[in-house]
Amino acid sequence: MQPDARDARDAKTGSDDGTEPPERLVARMEAEIAGLRRSVSSHAGIDQAVGVILTMGRMTPAQARDALHEVAARTGVTTAHLARLLVDYPRTGLLPAPVRQELEAQVVLRRAQGEPGS
Repeated sequence: MQPDARDARDAKTGSDDGTEPPERLVARMEAEIAGLRRSVSSHAGIDQAVGVILTMGRMTPAQARDALHEVAARTGVTTAHLARLLVDYPRTGLLPAPVRQELEAQVVLRRAQGEPGS
C-alpha cells in the first residue's frame, strides 16, 4: 500500500487530531528538560546560600531565605548570582561591599525579630 499525500503531511506537521509531529515533540521535550536542569541547579545553589546565611546569622532556614531574597532585591543582584557569591564567600572571603552591608543589616533585622524557635 502506497502512502498518500495526507500521510506525508501528517509525518511533517502532525495529524489533524492536534498532536504534534515527533520531531517537534522531541525538540520541545529537550528544551523542557534543559530548563528543568537549570532550575534544579539554581535551586541547589540557592539552598546552599540559605545554609551559609543561616550558619553565619544563626537563624532559621525561613529567616535565611527571606534575608537572601531581600538582599537580592535591595542590591539589584539576581538571587541566583547572589547565591553563587554567598556559596563562594566562605572559601574566598570576597563579597561586594553593598552586598555585605545589606546582608549584615538583614541578619540584624531578623535577629531582632526573635530568636529561632521562639
